[in-house]
Amino acid sequence: MWKIIYIAFAFLAMNTYSQEIPTHPKKMYTSPDGKLYIHLDLPIYIWLSTSPDNTSEKHKLISEQSAKYSNPLYFDVEGFNSIRSPWAVDPTSRKTIQPPQDIVFEVYADGTAPTTMIEYGNTVVHTNQGKINIGGGAAITLIAKDALSGIEAIYYSIDNATYSIYKEAIKLEAEKEYVLRYYSVDNVGNVEKPHELAIVYDKSIPVSKLEVEGDKFENILSSRSKILMLTEDAGVGTKHIYYSIDQGPVKTYSSPLLIANISQGEHTLTYYATDLVGNKEAEKKFDFYVDKTPPTIIEEIVGSSFFSGDREFSSGKTKLKLTSFDNKAGVKEVRYSINGGEFQLYDKPVLLTQSSGVLDIKSYAVDNVNNRSNSQAANEKTKIPYIDLSGPQLSHSYNGPKFITRDTVFISSKTKIALKGNDAEAGMHHIEYSVNGSGPKEYTQTFSIETEGYSVVDFTGFDNVDNSSLSSFGCKIDNTGSEISIMFGTASTGTNEGLMIYPTHTVLFVSATDAIVGFQKMTYALNDTPAKEYTGVLKNFIKGKNKVVISAYDQLGNSTQKEILFFIE
Repeated sequence: MWKIIYIAFAFLAMNTYSQEIPTHPKKMYTSPDGKLYIHLDLPIYIWLSTSPDNTSEKHKLISEQSAKYSNPLYFDVEGFNSIRSPWAVDPTSRKTIQPPQDIVFEVYADGTAPTTMIEYGNTVVHTNQGKINIGGGAAITLIAKDALSGIEAIYYSIDNATYSIYKEAIKLEAEKEYVLRYYSVDNVGNVEKPHELAIVYDKSIPVSKLEVEGDKFENILSSRSKILMLTEDAGVGTKHIYYSIDQGPVKTYSSPLLIANISQGEHTLTYYATDLVGNKEAEKKFDFYVDKTPPTIIEEIVGSSFFSGDREFSSGKTKLKLTSFDNKAGVKEVRYSINGGEFQLYDKPVLLTQSSGVLDIKSYAVDNVNNRSNSQAANEKTKIPYIDLSGPQLSHSYNGPKFITRDTVFISSKTKIALKGNDAEAGMHHIEYSVNGSGPKEYTQTFSIETEGYSVVDFTGFDNVDNSSLSSFGCKIDNTGSEISIMFGTASTGTNEGLMIYPTHTVLFVSATDAIVGFQKMTYALNDTPAKEYTGVLKNFIKGKNKVVISAYDQLGNSTQKEILFFIE
């Protein structure tokens, strides 16, 4: 009867692959779930014992009938194998189990080496001439699989270093080419054939740049320009350049960007490059303006000129003045031709000294991105339009008191100031004025100045095409009347009720002085009678209390009054 059967295995040493690969003996292995695995190449010997103690006496079984195939014996298939004993016996009753059944000892043979795969983490892998190119941030992960006994360990070597057991992702530091060797061993000593890879670690960021071909001035481009995008990469090379205009869809750059296809105005080009292993450049921006508008040129005849019918006549002293302006890039040059002559560079007004007849003038302007005036570029004959470049004629006047002495105009706060403008061409539009440097305001009606002293009025007239003219004038404001003085012809003889007493024959002298514009006239009212103009001495007063009211007026009509109370005996 079978008691307890112990199975022992002998091991054969495994040959090494090279001087660098460690020795991995073929062996057997018991898995955590109790399954027994043995290398398929190992011989098997069966030992018999009557005790479960490992130190008990054991006897090696030798088959007499199958000695040729059982001492040792070998498993023939991968995976499940068994050692059997027929007629299972109940351990308690010692009777054969009915119906009869075998006793089976399970053994799993494993002769297949594991396989190892490699992953590169968050990077793009590019293969070139048998070499693996990976980008910055790569982490090399080794993953091994085994169908039976399972993985014992993964081994790797970098740049011919001693093999180490793989425990965690391999992170490369230096930017260079590495030689990576790796393999796996399963739990019974099956050794995978080592893999060898050339890995180029590239963490260099590609660098892109822009070039503008065609017309360019600062960041202003014409419709004839185009934008080229170029890159440099110190590693495996550039894969793509991506770009977007004005935050639009992101596109892959494949050919120069034609400015003719972009609308006039301000634009922003955003772009960046990526290389073949996913290294990405930080976004760059290029702000530019597309200028498709040629300059405007204005032809003006300066001097004596008149039209009769459809013909223009001018004197020999008349000059051709060309004025040009541009919407963005600025005018680079202006050229003109007279009576079919060669185009000349314009820099100042040109004296027209051609012979009599029709004057044929052509001109064109070019801006700094070479946009050219279209009509003149066609060499068509152009008539000179009348261009109003002159501002209005300005004048001013005073409504109310005014006095002029020498070169100074005196007015009072009652005087109204009127501003006038006249434009015989485009017509008058409006006038703005300021007094003594105060903020300008639009003139809509006459105005006066309250503050005494000298004032300056500056005013600007604008015509209907916004031409302007400046003018200024000064005036002195006098709001103060004359100073009145009195004198009696006799001395006072005393007082009565607080009033000075004078004799019957006394007379009153009145005078007035004005320190600025001068005295004009005086009036007097005696004892509440109607006022009369003062022309001489006042006399013939009534006995008793008298009242005289004197009014003085200067050249601007400013007035002062003085009341005189006195007593006549």
